[in-house]
Amino acid sequence: MTTKLRLGVVFGGQSVEHEVSVVSAMEMLQAADPARFETVPFGVTREGRWLTPDETRAQLDRPDALFQKRIEADVPPLLQRGSVLDALRGVDAVFPLVHGVNGEDGTLQGMLEMFGIPYAGCGVAASAIGMDKALQKELFVRAGLNVTRGITLVERRWDADRDAVARELEATLGYPAFVKPSNGGSSVGVTRVRSREDLGDAMRAAFALDRKVLVEQALSVREVECGVLGNDAPETSPIGEIVTAGEFYDYNAKYLDDSASLVAPAELPDGVAAQLQRDAARAFEAIDGSGFARVDFFLTADGKPLINEINTLPGFRAVSMFPLLWSKAGIAYRELISRIVDLALERFQRRRSPQGGAHA
Repeated sequence: MTTKLRLGVVFGGQSVEHEVSVVSAMEMLQAADPARFETVPFGVTREGRWLTPDETRAQLDRPDALFQKRIEADVPPLLQRGSVLDALRGVDAVFPLVHGVNGEDGTLQGMLEMFGIPYAGCGVAASAIGMDKALQKELFVRAGLNVTRGITLVERRWDADRDAVARELEATLGYPAFVKPSNGGSSVGVTRVRSREDLGDAMRAAFALDRKVLVEQALSVREVECGVLGNDAPETSPIGEIVTAGEFYDYNAKYLDDSASLVAPAELPDGVAAQLQRDAARAFEAIDGSGFARVDFFLTADGKPLINEINTLPGFRAVSMFPLLWSKAGIAYRELISRIVDLALERFQRRRSPQGGAHA
């Protein structure tokens, strides 16, 4: 009899995407192949406190509405919870589903590296870059990829002379423009700015979430996405398209209403899909990605792809774009989970030194 792999699933966390993470985890825990995996859930509260698997299961059993379930408990910090650390020590691999801060930004990955536990998805550096839209844009440009025009601002500069910054933005980008936190996800804190009158409120919303803000030119484009799967030789999925009735694909359109639809595979001119797939793989390699990621593009009217961002921990519900795209490639949700865990184990084994320790 084959011993099952104990797969830790870590979710919840401190970001504004807490509830999204919980929903993704609930679906993964149900879908993971029971013949191969024994899933071990670890819920993380909004305050960053970790729950034991039994405490987590009790939280998941509450009959809360979708996207309203939170992991909540008044418990000590992780280092004071020997029961959680013991349970974590007993897993064979971890699948992180914590979006945002202390989840997909490289911090959780760094902790798992120190603990010597294999984990799904990108490593420490790639995860950190994947959270920083401004930094990843610089790497994409260096790799020869096309990106949207934008300006990065820190809060100190904005506060020092708001009129001067506004004039620079108008001269360089014009209106409309998008203001977004450099570190963030699910379009939280993103505002479409139509004039200078909108700029102050947009900056406040973005700076409330991050000290660094990216302002980008708003274009009339199609929004398309491509999944990437692999380590040294990444594969790319078919292309999907986001069709939304609103001004842009915001948090509500992504999770709370039916104003957006996911079309996969997208209807694209000859050669455009292949170009998007090549650019997606190059973007993944530019940040030294591993495991999996989703690359989001804008497609201009003349078919020119512009990379919007790379997401190293994309939404992972069965109906989310990343799993949906791979289902179009013949990889069902359950198999996709297994493929990603296999990639994590492969990377972990390749990084082990002859003495048995992991490389930094």
